[in-house]
Amino acid sequence: MFATPQENDYENFQCTPYELEKPTQGWTRLAQMAESPEALFERTWFLEGYNFSSNIYIVQDDGLTVIDPGNDYTAYLQFFDRGFDPAHVQRVVITHGHFDHAMGVLELCNYRGIREKKTMEIVMHEAGPEELKKNLEPLGFPVRLVQGGEIIDTGRFAFQIVHTPGHTFDGICLYHKDSKSLFSGDAVLPYGLSAPDKHGGGRLDHMLQAFRTLRRLDIAHVLPGHGWPVFGLGPKVVEASYEEMIKHLLGVSREVSCEEAARHLIGKGCLEEALYCAEKSIRYNPSDASALRLKILCLNDMGRFHEALETLEVLQAIPEANQEDGGRFQTLARGYALMGLGRYDEAVAAFDEVLHRHGDVKEAQIYKGMALYLSGRQDEAMDIEAFRSEFVGRFKEELMQKVAQKD
Repeated sequence: MFATPQENDYENFQCTPYELEKPTQGWTRLAQMAESPEALFERTWFLEGYNFSSNIYIVQDDGLTVIDPGNDYTAYLQFFDRGFDPAHVQRVVITHGHFDHAMGVLELCNYRGIREKKTMEIVMHEAGPEELKKNLEPLGFPVRLVQGGEIIDTGRFAFQIVHTPGHTFDGICLYHKDSKSLFSGDAVLPYGLSAPDKHGGGRLDHMLQAFRTLRRLDIAHVLPGHGWPVFGLGPKVVEASYEEMIKHLLGVSREVSCEEAARHLIGKGCLEEALYCAEKSIRYNPSDASALRLKILCLNDMGRFHEALETLEVLQAIPEANQEDGGRFQTLARGYALMGLGRYDEAVAAFDEVLHRHGDVKEAQIYKGMALYLSGRQDEAMDIEAFRSEFVGRFKEELMQKVAQKD
């Protein structure tokens, strides 16, 4: 997504393009595709989807767990022809309510062994389509409505349910921590980004939150709802989708530099994404003073003051970094971080240094007043006119809360 002066960061990111993918020849064990003895892959069967049906995964453990039942009645004919007993299907997990992922559950309900036992649990998000719930209700199967955070235990394996709205509001993923595998539905795809479906409650700001959640997970393998599974390159897949989402968030179709993207994102209040862009620019050029400044701004505004001070040390080691403004930014940023850490006397000293070297910088005056006020020197703070006017206009409630927390 982002234009950079260096080589593409994804030169080793080699997902197989659709047109080059080889047929999986029906149901295939993930272990065969991954060429890995990972226990989850040994016990998970995969059937590739097509235009009107998603990929289907079946975990063979204490019973069978279907992850996305798809929309292909022939899929189960083939699977049960392998000798599996329909009566052993214990649960069906629906990652979201789109027909290509969900309608196969109705087909499964018609199998005699399943229909007679009526013990097959159907797991879906509580915000799933009401029409689907109504269709399931008269069939008498137990429906488990989830919110996110719950655990599905299949015997050997435990899967965490992760709520990932954005494409639709009811989107969920299953995360298996031990193998670092994500059954991602349409939340993460190896070839692009699923657009928000407004009819299903999809929203870009919800997608933003979903990606923030997913990026905190240690994901090595992505098992998507469409396209082939991607083994070993999970971080790259998630990162590529995340960047595509940022591009939509910015509303641009052209490539933009990481620095330009970061500045726009700061203006939108998307500090986590701005920090991501700044850090990506720094990966290409560790001496990029402009990107380091943006990173420090983000860290301070996010309350990550120790990291801001550490990054300031990196910036200060760059000789030309002080030439642009005589070190004003660095001193202000250091004072702000120190104030955030409760080191008020050091913060006041930093703001005094800015005022001494650069004149009546309003920002330094306001911050000095804040540090004085928070340290209990309210009278001195109120003697600073710039702070006094801001205090009355903006800061009073916030500062009073901080003082109360300190007490």
